[in-house]
Amino acid sequence: MDYIKTWTFCICITLIISVILSILAPKGTMGKFYKVIISTFIFLSFLYPLSDFNIADFKLDFDFGSEYTNVVEDAAKVQIENAVETVLDENKVYNSIVSAIVSQNGDELTINSVKISVADSYSVEEVKDIVFKELGVVAEVKHIGE
Repeated sequence: MDYIKTWTFCICITLIISVILSILAPKGTMGKFYKVIISTFIFLSFLYPLSDFNIADFKLDFDFGSEYTNVVEDAAKVQIENAVETVLDENKVYNSIVSAIVSQNGDELTINSVKISVADSYSVEEVKDIVFKELGVVAEVKHIGE
């Protein structure tokens, strides 16, 4: 970032000096010669900071692999939570809170846990059975507030 600030500062100073020299340049053939010199000065001022250029200044600390893993895990988590909520709604278990934890190892996704919170009017064991029979997932079920 310092590289860009320095380069921008150098260009601004060069342009200010060039405008002043351009105003002071004589008219006629000699004035054209001065304008060529000023143009060369501006061109070199754009290139000069590149002599200190280091690609490490622009290195991005962005790990595509971990970002991809996070996106896949989040998508799988949402799909599992939605599937459980849909099964519970189809079996007339309403207002449940579903939370899933998913991890990825290589190309394989693992469901670490599924936690369901239901109202006191529903049986914990019945909800566990519904989720296991419909989805094959062993869930930890508790009443809201426990």
